[in-house]
Amino acid sequence: MASLTDPIRKQNIVDRFEDYVTANANSGIVWGTNDLPFDEMPASNFAGSTGGRSIGISGGNIAGSQIDASNIRSVLEAETATYTNIRNLRAILFVDGGGGNRGSRGSPGVAFDETEKAHLSTGYRESIGSVNNAGVSSGQTVSENNLESYFSNLRSAYQSRRDDTATIQINVCHSSCHSSCHSSRGRR
Repeated sequence: MASLTDPIRKQNIVDRFEDYVTANANSGIVWGTNDLPFDEMPASNFAGSTGGRSIGISGGNIAGSQIDASNIRSVLEAETATYTNIRNLRAILFVDGGGGNRGSRGSPGVAFDETEKAHLSTGYRESIGSVNNAGVSSGQTVSENNLESYFSNLRSAYQSRRDDTATIQINVCHSSCHSSCHSSRGRR
């Protein structure tokens, strides 16, 4: 865990932000490219693994020779938005045909319906909206307390998007060996 230093450096700001937002976004991911909700779910619905997303900025992204509040805010708010595709996913597998069903998916209907945190594809990103700047604003002297409050506000902005649930429903005609059945039709 990073702590803000005196004097504050650009990379130090990014490292502390990472403790607030990146760590929060990457905790508790259940589904990703390495762990799909069910076999029929396309991996293309996911942008990364259950390990989460690495931070995409460094101190060098904060422009200017002096640390400026508007540059801090534009960089950190844009970075926060890049985590919004790590959020709740309601994954539904619906069997719409009666033939070939066995085991736990023996009859037509909903075979799987669960909601967990997922590392979804970037198409699921959302705006974080307006974030309370906590005194990190042009013309103001930025203090450690202001930055810590601002980071907390960024984490809350992400958290509100994380709790938005995306729903992906996959329909299959039957559930036994679905992908191998359909992919082998050309060989019959």
